Amino acid sequence: MSQREVVLAALKQALSGLCSGRVYRSRREQFPALPAIVIRPDADEDQGETLGYSDWNLTASIAIYATGETPDQAADSVLADVLGILKASPTLGLGSDVQVMPARRVDWAFENYDDAEVTLRIQIIYREL
Repeated sequence: MSQREVVLAALKQALSGLCSGRVYRSRREQFPALPAIVIRPDADEDQGETLGYSDWNLTASIAIYATGETPDQAADSVLADVLGILKASPTLGLGSDVQVMPARRVDWAFENYDDAEVTLRIQIIYREL
């Protein structure tokens, strides 16, 4: 397993207590229920090698799917929980070679009047031998 996949698995594990366990690492099938979370890599950039190590900048998407009467608010509580977990565990339990950066971006998309997809994009710096 690559170091990127180790980081993404740790992110999934950190969020696994949310949405009644409906936290997935890439998913194509229909969700059994909402809300649900899907974690995907967006980009992974090598910052260069120094002293035998490569520092990588991973952009990860955490997509929250939810439904509610006010779609742009449907995922707010899950989003707040995700942000709280990331703030409480910025190394994702992997030690000092991993750091979730404080900058974030949130995008909203609406499939229909009731359903929303809220995507949180985060930067994770990790070191690889």
